[in-house]
Amino acid sequence: MRQRVLRMMGRAGALALLGMVLVAPTTRLWALGEKSQEAFLRMRTVIFYDTKFSGRKFKVGDEMTVTGKFQLLPIWPKEIAFTGISWLNFFVPGPQFLRVGSWINGRFMSCSQLLELGGTYEYKTITRARYPGHWPVGVMLSMKDAGPLIGPSIYVDVDGTHEGFTNPIKTLLGNTINLEDYGESRMLLWTLVTTLIGVAWFGYWVARPFASRMGMVAAGRAKELISGADKTVAVIFALGSIALVAIANVMTSSQFPHTIPIQETIIKNQPLPPEPTHVEAQVLDATYDVPSRTLAFRVQVHNTGDRPLVLKEFTTANVRFFNEAIPGNVWNPDFPEVYGGPMKITPSEPVAPGETKVLEVVLASAEWENQRLTMYHETTNRFGGLLFFSDPSGERSIIAVADQLVIPKFGITQM
Repeated sequence: MRQRVLRMMGRAGALALLGMVLVAPTTRLWALGEKSQEAFLRMRTVIFYDTKFSGRKFKVGDEMTVTGKFQLLPIWPKEIAFTGISWLNFFVPGPQFLRVGSWINGRFMSCSQLLELGGTYEYKTITRARYPGHWPVGVMLSMKDAGPLIGPSIYVDVDGTHEGFTNPIKTLLGNTINLEDYGESRMLLWTLVTTLIGVAWFGYWVARPFASRMGMVAAGRAKELISGADKTVAVIFALGSIALVAIANVMTSSQFPHTIPIQETIIKNQPLPPEPTHVEAQVLDATYDVPSRTLAFRVQVHNTGDRPLVLKEFTTANVRFFNEAIPGNVWNPDFPEVYGGPMKITPSEPVAPGETKVLEVVLASAEWENQRLTMYHETTNRFGGLLFFSDPSGERSIIAVADQLVIPKFGITQM
């Protein structure tokens, strides 16, 4: 009786869980998975900034442009191989958008590009909406041996219908074709032909009595199951398949006499010239207070310019923190990144020209936990990111923090 009750309770619990899944909002089902990556992978490899999406509402057939910059931090995590062989990707769940083109530093990405460690690059990608819906979209840099390094993302709404959508291109021979359905009939034909061959081969053997053949195998007479006729049929299938492939190859070559092999090459892309900087900065130490979810670090700043400087922003892993004591330096909901919160900087006065000052930066935010950026869970308890300094004219200086040790603080335990 008890086991029966437990089984009924288990079934009821399973049905309840299934019901919760079915009626729950589906927005998070389309999550991009960036939180599944380790904190050091997102904070100490590639930092995207100045990212702009051309809009959030489109119609089927509209183009969306994404522009911005990224920096490969100068001190790469030793846990990840750095090859520099990269490809600028655009991610979306399924073929909801069509890639028109991608560029890094103005060079079209016809193949993978070799990027330099510590370099800053400007990127651009253009896509075209194919299917209506509410989709998460974004950019990422895929690097050989390092994997996908995810950049900022947003949700977009696409209206309209896919019916009538075309993707015309002009070939090197001057012909215009629609890639949406080009070769579709040929693909369906060969799928049908090869499927029928497979079904015929499978049916030939399955049609035999199953139980008696299993008995012969158990009796050690498996070799008697293959007769001379079976071998003849196997030869016919093999020769027929080879002949079919050969004939198809001849027909295809005559129909398409001009072909180009798939290109396998890598283009080296030089980084942008270094932006003028009027500051030298070095992080002295850093701590992460677990109970209050606060990252605090001291940074020694030396102003090498002739105008005062203030620390305006810190960006890491697509999370931005703002020094909101600066007029107008506030979060904009249209930004594609995550808002980390305000920065508390002590002392708050600007760093005068020629002055060297130690600033204490406090970043208290629940996003450290929400974005799974709490470094104390990992074997490499370090953080990285970009510090943005600015002078009164708005000219900025960017300093990379790439390999700073973080000491966790768990509070005081009463004995």
